[in-house]
Amino acid sequence: MKLQVAVDFLSSYGIALVIIFIAFAAIYSIALSPNNPAVFCTPNPGFDCAFVSINASGVMTAKLSQATGTEITINGIACSSQQSSSADVPAFGNTGVSSSISYYPSQYYPPGNSMYSGSSYVFRMYCYSSSSGVATGKTGTPFTGYIWLNYTVPNYGSVVQKVAVFSTVYS
Repeated sequence: MKLQVAVDFLSSYGIALVIIFIAFAAIYSIALSPNNPAVFCTPNPGFDCAFVSINASGVMTAKLSQATGTEITINGIACSSQQSSSADVPAFGNTGVSSSISYYPSQYYPPGNSMYSGSSYVFRMYCYSSSSGVATGKTGTPFTGYIWLNYTVPNYGSVVQKVAVFSTVYS
């Protein structure tokens, strides 16, 4: 009888420990694994970020929406892995958030487009990770950065604003 009680005790605790181990392994592999970096895009107030991706040659695609309450005209957009230490502008690449064609893929040139409040637009630009050039990377490698917009508000003037911080992986 005592032996049966001991076997029942050990088997019930053994099964519970196996279930707990499987749960921890699942949580680790889904949420905490270093092989699965966090992918997110956190917008600043007045903007929304539907998706962000970056390819291995450093071209970033971002779908941004605006809800500023008025139409805005896009003068330039920039992507950088760091913010300047002296101002709220990119540390690398298109530091003036200008419309210079050299900061955009040849098949895409965003400046001059209007965005109405509540509308969205897909932007493509080169993303920079250092003063030496475009942020290139191996497929699956994580990349974290910032997006800035240079836009004009009617009857107000031009504004350069950091609109999102993001993390993604090279595709």
